[in-house]
Amino acid sequence: MDRSNIHEKSKKRRGIAEYVPFLPAVIAFLVRLVHRSCRFVILGEENLKAGREWGGASIAAFWHCAFPGVLYFFRDSGYVTIISRSRDGELAARIVDRLGYKPFRGSPGKGGATALRQIISAFREAPGGGFVADGSQGPARIAQKGLLILALHSGCPIVPVGMAAQPCWRFRSWDRTVLAKPFSRVVMAFGPMIRVEKGATAEQIEQYRIELETSLNNVTEAAENAALGRVAEKSESDRITK
Repeated sequence: MDRSNIHEKSKKRRGIAEYVPFLPAVIAFLVRLVHRSCRFVILGEENLKAGREWGGASIAAFWHCAFPGVLYFFRDSGYVTIISRSRDGELAARIVDRLGYKPFRGSPGKGGATALRQIISAFREAPGGGFVADGSQGPARIAQKGLLILALHSGCPIVPVGMAAQPCWRFRSWDRTVLAKPFSRVVMAFGPMIRVEKGATAEQIEQYRIELETSLNNVTEAAENAALGRVAEKSESDRITK
């Protein structure tokens, strides 16, 4: 038997986070370093405040392509963020831990009632949470129902978050991940809260899903337009920060 092949398979099973243990710290440091040099513009700040001040935890929902900028914006907040149980998810979990999040390994749409109860408990005990609305594997910009299930059973409202940067890099990945270049303009746009009513039927959940998807596309478009300077005026609630 070829021992080199056995060793190679063992490394793959362990995943990159175990094989290169310093990598999460390096990536988290680079995320902080790059975004610290950027100029942040906030659109819809009243929606961000409403999510923080309604009286409990809220869920920041965003497209997968926006995760570097969103992770930086909510850094060191103690927010819960859901990470898949895959080997790639281990790397992501260690990165977000370094950025001041509480990673939860699992999915509200998988693992049955026990997993859902654990996720709900984690969200209720945290000041808030982050959720990739189109999941870890897509399809891109199609909202999945797992987030709505979590909102339904936890009572936490959803705050749609859009992000854009100019100039930026775009990865050649399924989601076309956006990474701000140093000293770029980063726009964070927040939509009105979405509350999933208790006892919502499957048909109503689908309507909430469409509402969330539409809102996320709208705030993403608003962020992209502002990043490119296509917005003539800012509303009184919009502000610039670093």
